[in-house]
Amino acid sequence: MGPYCSRRARAKTTICGGSLSPSSTQFRMTTLLLTVSFLEGGALMAFEILSSKIYTPYLGSSIYVWTSILTITLSGLAIGYRIGGKYADTTPARKLEQALLLAAVTVGLSSFISVPVLESMLPLDVRAASLIGGMAIIFLPVLAMGMVSPLIVGLVSKSRTSTGSGISVPMAAGLVYGIGTLGGILLLLTTTFLLIPAIGIKASTFLLSGMLLLGALTVFTLRDRTNAQ
Repeated sequence: MGPYCSRRARAKTTICGGSLSPSSTQFRMTTLLLTVSFLEGGALMAFEILSSKIYTPYLGSSIYVWTSILTITLSGLAIGYRIGGKYADTTPARKLEQALLLAAVTVGLSSFISVPVLESMLPLDVRAASLIGGMAIIFLPVLAMGMVSPLIVGLVSKSRTSTGSGISVPMAAGLVYGIGTLGGILLLLTTTFLLIPAIGIKASTFLLSGMLLLGALTVFTLRDRTNAQ
């Protein structure tokens, strides 16, 4: 390893001639990916609460509205999980970048399409209006965000299959979904108690879109540096 090489036993990181070992690179990549998971989990829950506020002036906040929001959210997540899982073993980095970019664009667009869509739903029964309107406003952003976690699990655990060391798939899944849920809790509280009263619904939605775009740029940078597929 040469005179300038040393091993840090606790961090299991080797430094040779001033350069970091693959284990250090893996640690940095994992940290960034878990940060993306935190942002996506926060954006998901914040978008759900913002969706309910978007609905209220037009369709109210009855049990029918909330049932529609939850149904569409869970449906989008279920399909997103399935699509994300499909690509987690093949091209996770590229699909993760695309999913985050799609989520960022559709969350941002929801601010522009929500008013005309919900106004066009007013002649309908509230149950039909909330379901149809929600499919147009909520479904695609949530589907895109649902793809994110399985893809990050695939990336975080990918190095283990090639090197024999690293984070196992069960541990990666626990980390990703745990940190994403923590992000959801914090962003839900922040959006409800701070953002909506301070800057309003539309600006809060744009902020979420920006968070997701930041996640996409982070993954693009990682993929460009590591040529991950």
